[in-house]
Amino acid sequence: MTEKTQEFIAEGEIVEGKKCDVYTRKSVWKGFQKDPITQKNMMLYELDRNCSVKVVEALQLAEEEKIVRIEKNVHGNEGDKIQGDAISLYVDSKRKDLNLVVKEGLSSTHGGHLGTTKSRTIGKIKYSFAIYKKLLGHSVNSEIKKLEDKK
Repeated sequence: MTEKTQEFIAEGEIVEGKKCDVYTRKSVWKGFQKDPITQKNMMLYELDRNCSVKVVEALQLAEEEKIVRIEKNVHGNEGDKIQGDAISLYVDSKRKDLNLVVKEGLSSTHGGHLGTTKSRTIGKIKYSFAIYKKLLGHSVNSEIKKLEDKK
């Protein structure tokens, strides 16, 4: 885990924290699933339509746990944030208790759902923003163009 806080936008990027701020336009509860770091059963929520997860409070980890996070490229410093079109959110809870409040009338939220988790939380970008894919040259069209250029 790095010392500098950052925002991450690539598919597969992961943040983990003791508490996290969550923003989404739509969330769907998916039940228990194994998390991508420790394979522990956690509540899974699928966040959709312009969502983000930001670490508010970092986990206190043992040295062995830190090594696992470094190997899996997990970002866990306070302020580390992922943003994407869809995010898988794992919450260490035994029941469906993600409480998101709809915020209307704020120009930056446009009816978004906001909340803070109260237990260990993992966010993983499932789909990045399409505009970033296009700007960074990772769109389907750019892949087709690369194939045509090789011919």
